[in-house]
Amino acid sequence: MSGVEPNIFSNYREWLNREKMPKGKKAALVAAMELFSETGFDGTSTVQVAEKAGISQATIFKYFHTKQDLLLAIVKPVMQHLFPAYRDDFFHGISACETLPEMVSFIVTDRYHFIKGNEEAVKILATEMLTNAEMRQLFGKLVVTNNFNFLGELMNNFRRTGQLRDDIDAAGMIRILAGQLMVYVVQANFAPDIVKGEEEDLQIITEQVVRTISK
Repeated sequence: MSGVEPNIFSNYREWLNREKMPKGKKAALVAAMELFSETGFDGTSTVQVAEKAGISQATIFKYFHTKQDLLLAIVKPVMQHLFPAYRDDFFHGISACETLPEMVSFIVTDRYHFIKGNEEAVKILATEMLTNAEMRQLFGKLVVTNNFNFLGELMNNFRRTGQLRDDIDAAGMIRILAGQLMVYVVQANFAPDIVKGEEEDLQIITEQVVRTISK
């Protein structure tokens, strides 16, 4: 890692409050996030976003050329920070783990709390990835990029346990971990009857990941 990120991103709303941008643009992003998470991207019009934000529709298109651009402005920062590239505390926690199951448990719990802190945006991201090809491509590019020290650090830590399967690469690892957690968010929101409880479900996710990546 090259250093600690000055303002570590943990919550989209808090990050947005710190960002220097026109009030109308900020209001549009907050309103769109709430509406997209409640009624879906396709089920929400820019007219509804404008009404909820207390701005004109013209103001929305001043800052975002299309509704898709508005969507990306919400999910892209969260997607980029789903993988904590400069989290010293994250890797200190990883380093303290001696076995692969301990490591997976730590990561699942840590990233779940990040997802919970950004539940609206992650819910939008998870549902849109099922139907939105551009969203899937963006996520795929993010997973395979070499710009994240996170990936190299993560794989080095997994390999030092001697328990990681030889055919699991960094991109596959991220798909397994992120996929499990985001699907769980969708289940919790759209099919709450099939989830058991946060603590038990995180343990189940951990066990499933361990079985998938262990020798």
